[in-house]
Amino acid sequence: WAFVADALIAHHIPKSEMIIEDKAKINIFLQSWKTDKTKLPPDLKMLLVTAKNHNVRLDGLAFSRNIIRQMPIWFHIESPKIRRLNRSQESKCLLHKHNVRTVGDTENIARMTRTARHTRKQDCHCTSCVGIQTQTGCKNPYRCISKARELLNTLPQKWNPLRKLPEDSEPAELPPNISNDSQVFDWRITTQGTLTDAFRIFTSGAKNTSLPDRYWNPNDAEEWITIYTDGSCEKNGDSDAVAGAGVYCPEIPRSNQAIRLPRDLKQSNQTGEIIA
Repeated sequence: WAFVADALIAHHIPKSEMIIEDKAKINIFLQSWKTDKTKLPPDLKMLLVTAKNHNVRLDGLAFSRNIIRQMPIWFHIESPKIRRLNRSQESKCLLHKHNVRTVGDTENIARMTRTARHTRKQDCHCTSCVGIQTQTGCKNPYRCISKARELLNTLPQKWNPLRKLPEDSEPAELPPNISNDSQVFDWRITTQGTLTDAFRIFTSGAKNTSLPDRYWNPNDAEEWITIYTDGSCEKNGDSDAVAGAGVYCPEIPRSNQAIRLPRDLKQSNQTGEIIA
């Protein structure tokens, strides 16, 4: 039913979106085009209203290349600048002749000039350009390749597969626990899986499209440090409860902290432990 829902949502669009080609409309949650909810069946209208009321959106610190490549390139929801590039002749050729739909498709095209004898001309006879002309009927592969790069360059750092990503420096597996009563901390920040795993509900605030500066160097020397954390709460469970968190590091005393939880957080032992 999801394919039928996508088709109905894409069909009932306002006049302002009529210039968008049907082939470019893939999923309203992943793209920036709008639909006319007044023309939708009641269940689909309720679905979209509920998603908006509860702030359903793509969100996370970082995403895997697999997730990034699954995103539609046309009207990419994380790139407002990309809308102005969607109607060029090269973009139409990419959409219809090259059958480009996703960021992954676009990246594949953008990397095709990494061959010997390539020239920046319409009559380039390198292996990549000749192959593109033969398979797609494209009259100017170089211009389409350049447009593919231009499309990717409009994407923010977090969603651009051409940029260095946290995933590049994260191990596929964590080292084993050093003892039965210990657990190796999973410091990896990349969301893995598919686009489904990148959606969040009850989000708030503005989106952050930049990546945290947190690249792990596997050559750095490891040093084990023991840190004790705990949370406590006075009058736990009551309306006037007051909670706090504590951090104790005997090896680095300056790291010791006592924290009073702000009132906008739930005052409980569990909250204090999480904050610590």
